[in-house]
Amino acid sequence: MQTQVQNETIENTIELAKLYGILKYLPDGQLTHAPFSLSPYKISAADLQEMTELTAPFSELMISISQNWDFLEHHLEPIAKIDPFLRMLMDCRTDEITQSKQLLVQRNDFFLIKDEHKKTGQAGDSPESNFAESALRQVELNTVSASFPFLITQISHLHRYLFKQNQLPEIIPNNPLSPVVDAFAKAVRDYGSPDGVMLLISQPSEGNRFDQLGLEQLLWDEHKISTVRKTLADVFEGGCLRQGHLVLEGKTVALSYYRAGYTPDDYRTIEAVKGRQLIESSSTIQVPDLQMQLAGMKKIQQVLTRPEILSNFTSAETSKHLLKTFAEMHTLDEIIETPGGEMQAAEWVSGNPENYVLKPQREGGGNNYFGSEIPKILKTIRQDEQNAYILMEKILAQTHSAVLVVNGRAERLTSVSEVGRYGICFADNGVLKSNKDAGYLVRTKAENINEGGVCAGFACLNSLVLEA
Repeated sequence: MQTQVQNETIENTIELAKLYGILKYLPDGQLTHAPFSLSPYKISAADLQEMTELTAPFSELMISISQNWDFLEHHLEPIAKIDPFLRMLMDCRTDEITQSKQLLVQRNDFFLIKDEHKKTGQAGDSPESNFAESALRQVELNTVSASFPFLITQISHLHRYLFKQNQLPEIIPNNPLSPVVDAFAKAVRDYGSPDGVMLLISQPSEGNRFDQLGLEQLLWDEHKISTVRKTLADVFEGGCLRQGHLVLEGKTVALSYYRAGYTPDDYRTIEAVKGRQLIESSSTIQVPDLQMQLAGMKKIQQVLTRPEILSNFTSAETSKHLLKTFAEMHTLDEIIETPGGEMQAAEWVSGNPENYVLKPQREGGGNNYFGSEIPKILKTIRQDEQNAYILMEKILAQTHSAVLVVNGRAERLTSVSEVGRYGICFADNGVLKSNKDAGYLVRTKAENINEGGVCAGFACLNSLVLEA
């Protein structure tokens, strides 16, 4: 049911959101508020604890995978043969190790599922185990461009203000902005160049500029470190190597932070490709480096759902915990058990598409296929292209009523909320130096909306409250 919210405070709240910098650009260049919710999402203390405690082991897992080029190549090379984007990324790798230091800023996204769909504990789990059953289902882990640390921190400020005005319940404190910026500053200092700057690699027409500007501003205010904002093509046209250092505008780039480079649209010109190659051939610390970006590919997420593969990268105990949060994932040519017996996954999903999501090797939202779209797209996929797609069970998330504010209008809708945890991990040659959780992101959307992009207008930024 969809109803328009009649509330005299809505207009004032929208103006407050703008005051807090909760802003985005529309495609036509107009400035407006980013979509947000006025109904913080309820979570139990146990679910919050489990989600938070999973951040560090997932970060460690990504570090380990990124250090294993043979593993990445084994699983991604067959896709690269038919996927020009992945081929281009893998060809950017250089044999020479130009930088041993790694900084991972990741965001691990989950849905909380309905009670009847929880996975129960495996044999041998004690009844009192914190992970005997899990309400969490991992949607994806973002190793590149884990966005919204500024905007979600500002949403937290807005919701806290409304709580003090007796208009909202008290939210769980949240400030991922500060630890992310502190991590950037540490990486720049570790690089060892006195005049080192951060390169923020952006898309040419960036609608989410304010989330990035908030990071840049705090990096300067707190650490007096400047940011150079460039597209990949700009890097090629204005950058150069000096004794292995990447130099832009006469400044040494100590840290390169990707808020672009995860979609084929970012490599439409040869200059953009050469810009990425220039960065890869330099000694700048990359967030993320190429192998870390590849570790976040959908194919890697799929193969890690196999216990015999996951156990190669984590302890047996950690592996059990992670597996309980994974949704089922298959390749299209995989033989799976169905109520009618063994069947190829592509054949099964063609007749049962409502329970699945079809995903290509793409990040950034808007790339997936749902429900009735799946049989149509399957008919267009050649057999040799099947490796480029992953079939994932559709996660049946908890629903709740929420007031969503989009483009100046507020509506109360039956909604679902996706909760992400930010993680920050430093490593040197794959050896962990620090590894911690850094806060959360909530995106709330109408239950009938499949995609989750905030700046695309699909989802609304939100906060968490503890269940009573």
